[in-house]
Amino acid sequence: MDGSVNILKATNAWDKALPHGEILQTLRIIDDSLPLTDPVQADFKSQEIGLDAFGVNMPNNVLRAALGDEVKKLKSVTIISAALQDFETDDFGITAYLDDGTKIRAKLLVGADGRYSKTRDIAGITCKEKDYGQQAITCLMSHEKPHNNISTEFHRPSGPFTMVPLPGHCSSLVWVDFDDKIETLTAMDEDIFLQTLQDKSKDLLGTITLRTNPQAWPLKSLKAKNLTAKRVALVAEAAHVIHPLGAQGLNLSLRDVATLAEILADAMRSGQDPGSKVVLDQYERRRRRDIASRVIGTDKFNRMVSNDSKILRHIRRTGLKTIANITPLKELMMQQGLTPSLDKSRLSAGKQL
Repeated sequence: MDGSVNILKATNAWDKALPHGEILQTLRIIDDSLPLTDPVQADFKSQEIGLDAFGVNMPNNVLRAALGDEVKKLKSVTIISAALQDFETDDFGITAYLDDGTKIRAKLLVGADGRYSKTRDIAGITCKEKDYGQQAITCLMSHEKPHNNISTEFHRPSGPFTMVPLPGHCSSLVWVDFDDKIETLTAMDEDIFLQTLQDKSKDLLGTITLRTNPQAWPLKSLKAKNLTAKRVALVAEAAHVIHPLGAQGLNLSLRDVATLAEILADAMRSGQDPGSKVVLDQYERRRRRDIASRVIGTDKFNRMVSNDSKILRHIRRTGLKTIANITPLKELMMQQGLTPSLDKSRLSAGKQL
């Protein structure tokens, strides 16, 4: 999304990755809880809130490679191919021990080591986890018809089925369903899987072919009780994991990174210890509300969407109709979903660090 693009531009990796991404100009939501003889659809267009596009759909491997290339250019960065084994803190710094015998002394350790964070565990930071009993199938696919820069999301009782534009006649798929259904799908022969995929897409994109093999990912939410410990800060999935509904995960993670970078830069300019409690408390305060609102929001949204209760189905369909027909409400939802007002960093605003 827009703020994340600004953050990535500051790394100099964005221009290299951009040709592999595609802009999203319309977010189309279709309630698929009933047969499409009675469809409920809402189109959210970026032009309605004065944007050329909501954001860019970018393959993760492309973005990681571009960022990795930029890191290698930095003379201030030493890359060590070893894993964290343990660390010790004191009033003056932190000593990290790696599994290849390397010992590193620093003022601060940033745990950016994912949902199974060793940093978080060693620091003794507990977390709240939730298993949704769902998995997401992801893959890239080619299709006969143009996507017209429309991301289409079918809301179904077992989870969303989303097709997101990529360059040319290509899209990425995020197909969420219950565990047992996903296991059945991934065990299918390719031809049968492809026909099932074709049926779920309602032929909106014409004939579909697979560009990559489908992969399934278990869906869980995770929220660390604290973002910091003595001389330790957590960012991204070491601090939070959320449901893919609404595509908030990477954007939330990048906001962590941008805010922490800003706080550390300001602290070092003023001669403060970047690993001190007073500095880390600023990061904890600034990120707490944004993270909590996204974790809770996506969890509640998933429970509303991934539910076959007749009452919730009625509320869901009525709500979608209401939002589609009340322009101010529609605009407010788009603005908050794409440009959250909580914790704006200089980088996300396109300014210098």
